[in-house]
Formats: sequence, structure tokens, C-alpha cells
Amino acid sequence: MSKETLAEVSRAIDALPPNQREAIWMRDVLGWPSADVRNALDISGANQRVLPHRARAKVRRALEGYLGAERERKA
Repeated sequence: MSKETLAEVSRAIDALPPNQREAIWMRDVLGWPSADVRNALDISGANQRVLPHRARAKVRRALEGYLGAERERKA
């Protein structure tokens, strides 16, 4: 990915609510196993699955908006 796109991913993660931001950071950036995330955040197994799922969806929407705007600028 380009530096600009990585910066946009970072901005999207930074804009997340704290629990979602921590969960996605631990799972997807640091690669922690779900049990470690669950213990670190003191959350249930179900919540450990929901937080990263919602965070990924929000980051995906932010990137879709960014990439769509980027395509329009280039057209």
C-alpha cells in the first residue's frame, strides 16, 4: 500500500471508539490471539468477536470513501 493509503488506514483506526480501536489494533496490527485480547481488555468472548468486526466495518467504510474520492480526482 502507498504511504498515503496507510496513513488513511491509521486515521480511520484512530477515529474508532476506544474499545474498538484497541481490539482491532491488538488483533489485526499486532496479531494477538483472541484469548489475549479478551484478557487484556477484560471482555467476553462474544464481545471480543464483535468489537473487531465493527471496527473493521468502520475502517472499510472509511477506506471505501477515501478510495472512491481518490478515483474521482484521478478521472
